[in-house]
Amino acid sequence: MRVSKLITGISTAFVIYFIILNQALIFRKTYVAADEFQTASLTLLIIAYSFVASLEKFSQFRLILIPFLLIIALDILFNSLLFVGYPQYYLVYQSLRLPLAILVGSIAFSYVTFSTNPLYQSVISAASLAVAGMASYVVFSALSSAFGIPSLAIPSLALFLIFAVTSLSNAYEGELGEWIRNERSFLILILFILTFYAIIIRPAFSDRPGLANFFEWAVIAFTLIKLSRDLRRGIEVDEREIVRAHRLQNEFVKDKLFSELEFGEKAFIEGGSKVPLLVSLIKALGNAGVDTVRIESIITPLVYYTDEKLPLLSFPWERKITERRNKIKRAEIVENIRKELAKEEIGFKSKILVR
Repeated sequence: MRVSKLITGISTAFVIYFIILNQALIFRKTYVAADEFQTASLTLLIIAYSFVASLEKFSQFRLILIPFLLIIALDILFNSLLFVGYPQYYLVYQSLRLPLAILVGSIAFSYVTFSTNPLYQSVISAASLAVAGMASYVVFSALSSAFGIPSLAIPSLALFLIFAVTSLSNAYEGELGEWIRNERSFLILILFILTFYAIIIRPAFSDRPGLANFFEWAVIAFTLIKLSRDLRRGIEVDEREIVRAHRLQNEFVKDKLFSELEFGEKAFIEGGSKVPLLVSLIKALGNAGVDTVRIESIITPLVYYTDEKLPLLSFPWERKITERRNKIKRAEIVENIRKELAKEEIGFKSKILVR
């Protein structure tokens, strides 16, 4: 338990409570219009948030309290604006109170890890992000109508759908799923470019429709080319495996080499570092009298192996799933190497353990 976080939260809550109750004495004027229920609710929510955050095992569940904290804080803020003479903002807020709560709550819900099963967790988060997208559409549509500003409803919906689809792909381990995850940053970039174009550039080209159409088709063509190229790269079969040579005579390998191999295995599986394992493999195979062609064929999968990269703005549960998936893939590489070394009567003493 992180006591410092709990103490900080309790201290912050009581300072806010004291200032709200005594603001007329402190500032000689009332700035914050909050009733007793709102003040008590804000204080208790801050304490509850800090308490959950102090519990290391359950700290992620503090995110579920954020929408309640936000709504109480916004209630106080807009009540205060109404109190000082800005009723128009209060009315707009009241119409958006529920969609805002759903938006923030869905985002917070998508961050929480509810299951270690990639399928279940991906479905829960993707559904939460889809709900957040629909709520954001309602919020931005209402803001656009109320203040006469360009609407971000469709871009916000598209942004959350991009996150939903790419997060759902975590349920699948194939090349297609990895490709979808890796395209998150590119899709978000294209979305921002199109949004900037629609709001800023396109109105300026209203009298030149030909130039506007050219820009739109250029962006579409670039997007399709980039996605198709990345897809081909993702599913391409690695044909760099070298033809294996015949088996040579067996040589005695010292116990020291076993420990080096085991250290290299652990460094690769746990941390993704190839160098210790490569060095120990080449040394062990060289001492066993294995020729260079055979050595190359054994270490090639290790040399060309790369971890799956984390997608842009990844969720905590996505990072855990990706790290676990990469560790399993690294263990499979080591297991295949073990089988090849067994043919040369070179082996590991330890077993592969993936935690």
